[in-house]
Amino acid sequence: MINEIKNLIKKHNITIAAHYYEKDEIFELADLTGDSLELAKKTSSLKNPLIFCGVKFMGESAKILNPEIDVYMPRLADCSMARMAEEIKVQNNIDLLKQNNIDFLPITYINSTAKTKAIVAQNGGLTCTSSNAQKIIEWALKQNKKIFFLPDKNLGRNIATKLGITSAIIGEENWQNATMICFDGHCSVHQLFMPEHVEFYKERFPDIKIVVHPECSPEVVKLADFAGSTSQILNYVKENPTTPMAIGTEFNFVNRMKNEINPNIYVLSSTKPECPSMNETTLEELYKLLKAIDEGKDYNKIEVDPEIAKNAKIALERMMKLS
Repeated sequence: MINEIKNLIKKHNITIAAHYYEKDEIFELADLTGDSLELAKKTSSLKNPLIFCGVKFMGESAKILNPEIDVYMPRLADCSMARMAEEIKVQNNIDLLKQNNIDFLPITYINSTAKTKAIVAQNGGLTCTSSNAQKIIEWALKQNKKIFFLPDKNLGRNIATKLGITSAIIGEENWQNATMICFDGHCSVHQLFMPEHVEFYKERFPDIKIVVHPECSPEVVKLADFAGSTSQILNYVKENPTTPMAIGTEFNFVNRMKNEINPNIYVLSSTKPECPSMNETTLEELYKLLKAIDEGKDYNKIEVDPEIAKNAKIALERMMKLS
């Protein structure tokens, strides 16, 4: 099957992009790999068809930033965090901010739907990724407005702590007084990591480094030796190739680093922290898509409503300009 996949990719001059969280069988076939920010940049200048192996918001973002090419996905897998911030909930939150006469700038994590990005742009806001979130928020603070950060409350609160500003989840007591007001969303994978997991490793391996993604809870991030985006974690591991470390992020990514860079890596969890959405993409699904393309079928082709795409692109390009 792999040879057939490679032949069809070559026949139709297709570029394969894969997020770091994809299974090894998919990741190894990719021409472009990276985290959300890296892939947004890498795919924005392509001239040939793209198959994006990731979750749906990534395929949408690639199409919005590069509308002239055909973008496909083996699976239209939804990110659970993006689904939490559906447009009705986001609009209700924005209406609540306005009812409380709060002068705010909305920032949406790239892990959001095109519709949510469009709403944010219409309210003067922009997107961010975990790689550039701190830089984007530092810029936003200079606009002398409160920040409405969505959908990930943990990323928002962790950056607020790092920058020494107050944060609160919208709707909780005295939320109006916070500088960073967060939507009540989270990552289904990174919520699995708990303080007791950190304590477990620290007790048994006194010299171990705890490395986590900032989508983890503030309680976990506070105990970590290093917190960073997917690409930042990768760089940290490369800089410390023999240091024992327990890493709190998606399993496929952690296991790949253990096999290829540092054998002294442990998974910071009592369960296997796999992203169910990323794991929907398999060789079989990729082959099925390539066969459909070969037969001239528009199977899992990404299309975004032109008006939504126009506004969502504003939010994405504002981020790209600051990145």
